Amino acid sequence: MATPNDRRIIWGAHVVPQVSFSTSSTEETREEGSTAGTASYTDYKLDTTIAKRFGGKGSVAITEDQATDYWTSMRSLGQTWNLFDETWNGTASTWDTGEGEVSVNDSLSVIRSGSDAIKFLYIKNLGTVECELALEGDERDILIPGGAAVSMRTTSSVTAATVKVATAASSSTTTTIEYIIAI
Repeated sequence: MATPNDRRIIWGAHVVPQVSFSTSSTEETREEGSTAGTASYTDYKLDTTIAKRFGGKGSVAITEDQATDYWTSMRSLGQTWNLFDETWNGTASTWDTGEGEVSVNDSLSVIRSGSDAIKFLYIKNLGTVECELALEGDERDILIPGGAAVSMRTTSSVTAATVKVATAASSSTTTTIEYIIAI
């Protein structure tokens, strides 16, 4: 009998293409001369040329024997995944997200070492400086603006050692990221 995989990453995305339009004024003049209501303003509605919303949800089964929590930038204090035999919330344990911020400079750097194939990748740029993501080799494939994030399922050709992040080449700037790189 097959052993069920008890680790999954579930994620979703929702995109609504919108156009702006001006509304008519709801402003009224009172007897004493003052006004109430709102003058015309800009509002948004679904773009009728596209006329639909985009989105999806996905689920990826990840390897259950990732011995430590280094596959994510969040760090549990004093916990090792495979040694954690207690029920969830049975003991007080802390997740330190402040520790999970990784500083990135203009030199392409591997986030997670190893040769395992990556099944799921999530990187969020917490800073204001743009960073760049390389998935295979040193070619910078994806630009991640400040405050933005990228997530994806990947193929077996993307390994832990080939996922690299940097700010713009020769920019001498830094930013911080958080990540999930699951095998």
